[in-house]
Amino acid sequence: MLRPPALLSSLCISALLALTIGASAAVPDKPGYNHDIRPILSDKCFYCHGPDEKKREAKLRLDVRDNALAEHDSGHAIVPGKPEESELLKRILSHDKDDVMPPPKAKKPPLTADEIATLRRWIEQGAVYEGHWAFLPLNSAPPPKVKNRAWVRNPIDQYILARLESEGIQPSPEADRPTLIRRLYLDLLGLLPSPEEVAAFVADPAPNAYEKLVDRTLANFHYGERWGRHWLDQARYADSNGYSIDSARAMWPYRDWVIKALNDDMPFDQFTIEQLGGDLLPHPTKSQLIATAFHRNTMINEEGGTKPEQFRVESAIDRVNTTGSVWLGLTVGCAQCHSHKFDPISQREFYQFLAFFNQGEDVNAKGATIQVAKGEVFGHPVKPTTAEIQSIKFPKKTPTQEQWERKELARLEALPPDKAPTELLLSLKIVDSTRDEGQKKLVNEAYAKAYPKAAKTGKKVDVNADVVDLMIMQDLDKPRPNYLLIRGDYTRPDEKGGPLQPGVLSAVSAAFHEAPREYRNRLDLARWLVDPQNPLTPRVTMNRVWMRYFGRGIVETEEDFGTQGTEPTHPELLDWLAREFIHQGWSLKKMHRLIVTSATYRQSSNAHPDLAEKDPRNLLLARQERVRVEAEIVRDAALSASGMLDGTIGGPSVHPPQPDGVYSFTQTGKVWKADTDGNRFRRGLYAQFYRSAPYPLLTTFDEPNFSNACTRRARSNTPLQALNVANDPAFLEMAEGLAQRVQREVPGEDTDARLRYAFLLCFSRDPSPKELSILRGYAAKGNDLAALARVLFNTDNFITRE
Repeated sequence: MLRPPALLSSLCISALLALTIGASAAVPDKPGYNHDIRPILSDKCFYCHGPDEKKREAKLRLDVRDNALAEHDSGHAIVPGKPEESELLKRILSHDKDDVMPPPKAKKPPLTADEIATLRRWIEQGAVYEGHWAFLPLNSAPPPKVKNRAWVRNPIDQYILARLESEGIQPSPEADRPTLIRRLYLDLLGLLPSPEEVAAFVADPAPNAYEKLVDRTLANFHYGERWGRHWLDQARYADSNGYSIDSARAMWPYRDWVIKALNDDMPFDQFTIEQLGGDLLPHPTKSQLIATAFHRNTMINEEGGTKPEQFRVESAIDRVNTTGSVWLGLTVGCAQCHSHKFDPISQREFYQFLAFFNQGEDVNAKGATIQVAKGEVFGHPVKPTTAEIQSIKFPKKTPTQEQWERKELARLEALPPDKAPTELLLSLKIVDSTRDEGQKKLVNEAYAKAYPKAAKTGKKVDVNADVVDLMIMQDLDKPRPNYLLIRGDYTRPDEKGGPLQPGVLSAVSAAFHEAPREYRNRLDLARWLVDPQNPLTPRVTMNRVWMRYFGRGIVETEEDFGTQGTEPTHPELLDWLAREFIHQGWSLKKMHRLIVTSATYRQSSNAHPDLAEKDPRNLLLARQERVRVEAEIVRDAALSASGMLDGTIGGPSVHPPQPDGVYSFTQTGKVWKADTDGNRFRRGLYAQFYRSAPYPLLTTFDEPNFSNACTRRARSNTPLQALNVANDPAFLEMAEGLAQRVQREVPGEDTDARLRYAFLLCFSRDPSPKELSILRGYAAKGNDLAALARVLFNTDNFITRE
């Protein structure tokens, strides 16, 4: 808190300030607010002097220029050009525990000498504030000029090379063709190329051989599975309800919709609109209704004694946090209980944003559903779609509901006419078989509110049936009042403050551009997110695409584009990619092609000796990055190499083999019955995922639990991973499969030929003489091909994309 300070002599202040003049080389000559000053203030000062008005002390905001430069009770915190008169520096340099900033009670370390020198120089040079880079409009500057034009394949390379040339660093040479095709297949398909595909590409003399390979790979239907898995992480997709009971749910039609949308290259703006507000489009198609299951991936608590309103609110909050994270790259949830400590998001704005999701019919229950047949999403349903399948429906009436209807009708008829809900009363008087859809819906909603547990169907859901009920979004006919929740507590609505209308985050972009309406909905929000004037959505989306190809995003904290996140290493490139994304009609495939055909992507991943000192983390991208593939791809690659992969696309989730007893500790005593047909060899994307008992092999390789949106998976390296690959029943079976494939496709007794072929299947290249010698030695000890396969699967090279 800034209070009138103890008297500090001008001599003392001058002496202390003088200490900062001889600053180290770490102090920039011309400090910029975004790059140099904001990180210091955000870390040390914003907690008490930032966006959160309830925690703000002395009415001072150091994140807003006008307030920071204004006169306060103790003077001016910042006086441009005059660091010796700036109260901020006086407090930072003070030795008085009552005046020093940050104060001891903040439990933050004092500023370093370099940080103080940087602040002093910035004030001395005029204390120029800049808007936070992520909220500024997209930069429209053209790509920079470079010296080595021969290296450039597209504008991406100009941005990368310009930075390298400024640092005196040379880019790496292009990777060899076997490495390129393996890299491309793992990145775009999540599978290994066949020996025939490798040989064809290596032997193709055409100058555009690589570009042709890229086009063929993008057209492969496995592309939708590979990139669909990335999206499903963000959608917190799972095959169960969560919490302790964790019943199975049939969400796989939504998963299939994602795969098809990506394979069809649905424009990302439409991809967004259909998932967030497809049900609100004029005359929505069945596909658009299926898309809205994105926000039905929230968990459902089936435990006895739960309070429906509590979990309804929690579901709405989850939808706010997920939307903010996935499309905006912001930690919106930090404003649930109070205004955001670091970013310009007030608590009021949080609940205005929540109003978009506060109108759902689902109240911690199944809610509205739509029937979907197996294969229907891909245009070949198991059975013809009937009128019944086309309709949104609620659970069938139970004897309990019939009894409730009779009692409720009698209760309402006994009320004075002006007190009884007219429409419900009329609906209850009508025989069930003759009620129209609106009347049925009204009665079902009233029953669900009165008996949320009994409103569910009594029988276990068959999530593997040919036709399943998919939960979808549907709003109430009349919006429910939406209030700010004091301290985020659902039992403490701020009724004095009045209901809040749906609203967007003002710091990100201006409000809606369309004509004002009485009440905004999720469709309006979706359109705002993909409005070209909203700079965050294309930036965040392109940053995540870039992250998949280079191991980290241009903004490393891809989940946080706020003031606590890292700055982009190549801001101009990020903005160019965002603009190009919009210019290309929001086409993801066109952006994939642009990135993977760049010279930057095609570089070797071998590190130059001089890079260890100049750029040890490869932030400047003078080489490609070696990246361990994700959990599902570890398994998929082994299936691919062994020739056992069942490439069937879509449909109900499957049950590959796993160790016995995994489900023995779950509350409901689930039983995992491993598939005995080709389903056991389907891709990891299709494995049944229970939130309370995830598939152990995938968890070992850092598959998240999907209780919340996951925008970036962890990458660990543990002994347990090697033990799993060596001993898991699924990998033992795949090792045997690889051995049988080698014996089948390389007949005869030529041991070297078989060793080379096994190596080629796993690594898409021939072994070097040294590697072949090692393989010979292993075989000479009496190890068979299955044992060799286990060794090959367990190498760093097998699970790493180079």
